[in-house]
Amino acid sequence: MRIRLLATFCLPIFCGLLCAQERAQRLQDVRRIYVDSFGAGDGADVVRSKIITRLVKAGRFEVVQSADQADAVLTGASQLSKTAHYSANANGQYANASGGTRYHATAGVQLVGKNQKILWADVTSNGAFSRSASSGLADRIVKNLLKGISKEAKPR
Repeated sequence: MRIRLLATFCLPIFCGLLCAQERAQRLQDVRRIYVDSFGAGDGADVVRSKIITRLVKAGRFEVVQSADQADAVLTGASQLSKTAHYSANANGQYANASGGTRYHATAGVQLVGKNQKILWADVTSNGAFSRSASSGLADRIVKNLLKGISKEAKPR
């Protein structure tokens, strides 16, 4: 009698755990994300922080403080670079000169499930008209991740 009672209560719990583990193997079923390091490059910590902010604002995921709490881990490598640009123009009695610094950000990112399977990956950079290289990069990463989820969710 006790074995039957134990099986009646434990079997559904065990099956539920297996199903939950299986669900986390698909991109569209990821609910909790941990954002890991984005490398040691210039601005990597800023990019990571802005990605966390964008994910929270998107409202699609719960961003957690450790990989153990997450269904998947978002990680990658990012790099911010700057270049100086100058231009000069002379036309008769008028001369014009301008210059400044342009910032560019790029990253390779992966969303890795609990079973170490890569659920999504992308290489992206900030847009040419971004107000901030790191903000533009974070925006694109989150936008592309959400787009990847919606593509996977569509029936084939």
